[in-house]
Amino acid sequence: MTEPTNGKPSGSHNKEIWIALIGAAATIAVALITGYFGLLSSDRRSPTPSIAPSPAVAIDGPLTAPPSQRTYFTIVSQNAVRAEWSAGGFGDGSSVEVQPLPPSHQIWIEPTDSARIGDTFTLVVTVYAADGQTATAQRQFQVVDASP
Repeated sequence: MTEPTNGKPSGSHNKEIWIALIGAAATIAVALITGYFGLLSSDRRSPTPSIAPSPAVAIDGPLTAPPSQRTYFTIVSQNAVRAEWSAGGFGDGSSVEVQPLPPSHQIWIEPTDSARIGDTFTLVVTVYAADGQTATAQRQFQVVDASP
């Protein structure tokens, strides 16, 4: 396989070695590129924990409340399991808890002191999700004379 005159490999063997080296290099390059893109396309991060949806609340109802009549308000909530509501300065000022809380819950107030006609009160509702998150809504109403 070597030429007897100078001890070097013949030219045809030299080409075969180069072709084999180029083929091996190309195979390694394809394997590396495929592996790189395979890692990019796979999601190797740890799974993200599911986040509970935040609670939301709104209060629907009138802006006025006549004395000696019930005035109804509706608490509309999402993703909440309980609620507390109060009307600051109205009645004894204590809060009322609603548990379990349906998506729509009706409450009422009844002003009994005609001396409070013209006063404005704020109805505050705070809802709580199962994981402890909260949301709060407020609505003002004014005690007005119902007589014409």
